[in-house]
Amino acid sequence: MIRKLEHKDKENWAKLYNGYADFYKVSMNSAILDTIWGWIHDETHDVNAICFELEGKIVGIAHYRTMPRPIKGQYIGFLDDLFVEPEFRGQKIAQKLISHLKSLSKANNWDGIRWITSTLLIKMQRNYTIK
Repeated sequence: MIRKLEHKDKENWAKLYNGYADFYKVSMNSAILDTIWGWIHDETHDVNAICFELEGKIVGIAHYRTMPRPIKGQYIGFLDDLFVEPEFRGQKIAQKLISHLKSLSKANNWDGIRWITSTLLIKMQRNYTIK
């Protein structure tokens, strides 16, 4: 099931986000996690988050935001972070999260979704159609 992150999800979300940071070799600490968590739950902030819940456990997360696209005079969705727990990969969870973002794109009249990722993931990213 895909849903917005809730306050009760912080510990599970932090575990996943630490995994994401480890993959990109970025140092993570509680101050950064608290800041991001605050952004996610601040309705005036640009950062939003969804999760994929399986049997009561969050196994995938996506952070996204609205971003202007000046060349078209329109807004787009921007996928900042996408992570699925390693033991749940291969179950199309990332694709389901991206499909949900595509639905949000249509609902918000965005001109598609952008995503920048590691060169290690370029081959995997080609499997996802996100416009």
